[in-house]
Amino acid sequence: MKCKNYLKLKLIKGQFIMTQRNWIGQSSPRSSTGKSALVEPLPHHISTDAIHVVFSADPQIVARFLPPGLEPLEDGRGWGMVADMMKVSVAEPEQYWRDPQRSCYTEGLVGFYCRYKGKIYRYSAFVWVDRDWSMGMGQIFGWSKRLATIHRTRINETNPGLPARKTHGLKLAGTVERHGRLVMRVDLSIDKDSVQLERLPDFEATTLLYRYIASPGPKIAEVEQLLELGFTNVNTTNIWSGQGQVHFGESENEELSQLGAVKVIEAYTYKRGWTTDTQAVLLKDYTASNI
Repeated sequence: MKCKNYLKLKLIKGQFIMTQRNWIGQSSPRSSTGKSALVEPLPHHISTDAIHVVFSADPQIVARFLPPGLEPLEDGRGWGMVADMMKVSVAEPEQYWRDPQRSCYTEGLVGFYCRYKGKIYRYSAFVWVDRDWSMGMGQIFGWSKRLATIHRTRINETNPGLPARKTHGLKLAGTVERHGRLVMRVDLSIDKDSVQLERLPDFEATTLLYRYIASPGPKIAEVEQLLELGFTNVNTTNIWSGQGQVHFGESENEELSQLGAVKVIEAYTYKRGWTTDTQAVLLKDYTASNI
């Protein structure tokens, strides 16, 4: 992630000449040291403690939230998630305890399963986070991240006022709010029919990303790309099924209320870890071909 810019001037025999200086950083703001960059050098090890509700919606409405060329599944399947997250950069492995504000964050997400050229993928249509550096990560890869206020139930199983998960009776909830308005709420109840699972059903689908950078001038091309990103070191544990609910609120700068009352298919709580690295593959350049 280095480039050479002619920024430093020296005066030699009455004339200014430019000398080269490294200009580094995984993201803006870049500098000669890279210290100010929002995003630390990749790869990043990520973990999540999630409340995850899978739902079915009108596929014609779901299609409005998918990039050109992607088709919703027949049942309009999607998911809403609220999670506690942690990021550990390989470049700063001690950061998680030295500076937890730069390692821990919360996230809300609404995504949809979709088809592209006959293959099923996951597409994260809307993402909300509570840290600016997580937004910077979104700009690199194409996650549509925005700042929000996010809360979720945090369980400490030693609390004598809480029902034990294994005895069935635990309830969890997560909320996303922007500009003082509720955007999404997910609920999960561990009841008598709940079971602990070995794996999370997800079609073994990989992630699609839509990366867009607007043109800043008439002679500078916009960037519009469809990317595929796989993760490594994926490990999912503590998977419990439950009874779920998801609700989308009204907001001036949000669109999910168009989905209306969705049908919940299944719901889970789980912990998952993985590694995110610069391994994205370009599937389509929208600016270079007809859609």
